[in-house]
Amino acid sequence: MDALMVAKAVFLVREAHASRQDAVHALAEYFPGAAFEDRLRCVLEAWDIAHAGAPAGEMVSSEMADARYFAAAHERHGFTD
Repeated sequence: MDALMVAKAVFLVREAHASRQDAVHALAEYFPGAAFEDRLRCVLEAWDIAHAGAPAGEMVSSEMADARYFAAAHERHGFTD
């Protein structure tokens, strides 16, 4: 489950531009049985993955900047308005 939780956290941080705190809370909705410490660890790992090699203060570029990919990702991950 950790790999799945990290993957979801990477999406939240990189594609949804969630803060670390917001991502930890969002993971509770996706993984209701996960302990806070496990969610926090996964978000910290995801943050490192999402920002690997990026200069301080810059986000790693994402294909979500392209509108055609955003709608598909939005639907794929079950986000609703």
